[in-house]
Amino acid sequence: MEDLVYLWANQYTVDTKIPPAFWGKHYGNIYRYNAVLVGIDAAGNGTERDKRRIKAEALLGRAFEYLYLVNLYAKPYNAATAAKDLAVPFMTSVDIAEETPPRSTVADIYDRIIRDINSAIPDLNANNTGNRFRGAATAAYSVLARTYLCMGRYEDAAKNARLALGDNPPPILDYNTITSKSAIPNMALRPFDLYARYSTNASSREYPTIAFLKMFDVNDLRLKLFYENTGDYTYPRRGIVFFNPSGAVSNFGTGVEEMKLIIAEAAARGGRLPEALTQVNDIRKCRIKKEVYQPLASTDAAEVMGFVMRERRLELAFKGLRWIDMRRLDAENKMPAVYRYNANNEVIATLTPHAVRYTLQIPLAVLQFNPTMPRNDE
Repeated sequence: MEDLVYLWANQYTVDTKIPPAFWGKHYGNIYRYNAVLVGIDAAGNGTERDKRRIKAEALLGRAFEYLYLVNLYAKPYNAATAAKDLAVPFMTSVDIAEETPPRSTVADIYDRIIRDINSAIPDLNANNTGNRFRGAATAAYSVLARTYLCMGRYEDAAKNARLALGDNPPPILDYNTITSKSAIPNMALRPFDLYARYSTNASSREYPTIAFLKMFDVNDLRLKLFYENTGDYTYPRRGIVFFNPSGAVSNFGTGVEEMKLIIAEAAARGGRLPEALTQVNDIRKCRIKKEVYQPLASTDAAEVMGFVMRERRLELAFKGLRWIDMRRLDAENKMPAVYRYNANNEVIATLTPHAVRYTLQIPLAVLQFNPTMPRNDE
């Protein structure tokens, strides 16, 4: 399956007896959240306040799952077409015998995400400092910020990113102060994570391209901490260096750095270049060796936007966001062709600008039980 994903295959498996790769994982989580939403009021213990809080956490968790689904199986958000572009079924039932609802539109899914999160916020705890996996108002605002970014509503994204950070933002971990990734705190307690989510494939190796590795400054401590076999940083062969967060498992949820980059992008797009540079430099000074660190500076809007997007790639690498970023950049005509290579460095697959492969096909296992469900373009 990994090979088929790597090559942007039409289907990631033809075996309809196994859960579909992404669809199955996200809808499995949605089923659990729906079970809470359906059953929590009948729970025999706990206060009404506790029940409201747990229900709010389930609404936030479900919204987070749908944000991934709509960015996998639907076209990128386009305000002009979102009301007719098909997305995914919005499931609220836990009755497996109930008929699957039809595919909602992109506009419907985003509206439900935003509405559910906003309805959850009043009943959530103010923060989740005791356990970053739990929902909280700060976490909810951070997911809203990511949602609005996907919609191209950049000022709304920045507004919610600021709410997620609060008046006293959690500190960014300065990599100059740690000697190894084992010194990074447990994900449940990391102050720089706002909403902790991890992948079941977190222990698998990921191999970055040479072009990506050369985007790093050789004094960038992320290379030292999270990439193995970096050698002298010349990277003569692809497939040697691999990403290895080990005990510092990557957070697929939201974090302080992502919020600052959302604020930076909105500022750069809005012409507020000093604000954008401040946000980016706040991260970089915690990533570059302090003895050589120099802040980025420019009065050129395009260059500043380039700084923001480069830092977004470096800081958020292998956190489940690159595909979403590629889709929204492609919608702006800013995404070049992407290539896949074999062991002999020969191109074996190409993702061209505006390719239909930017939207995944409904899995065969789903179509087997829902034969009339409309398919995506092939």
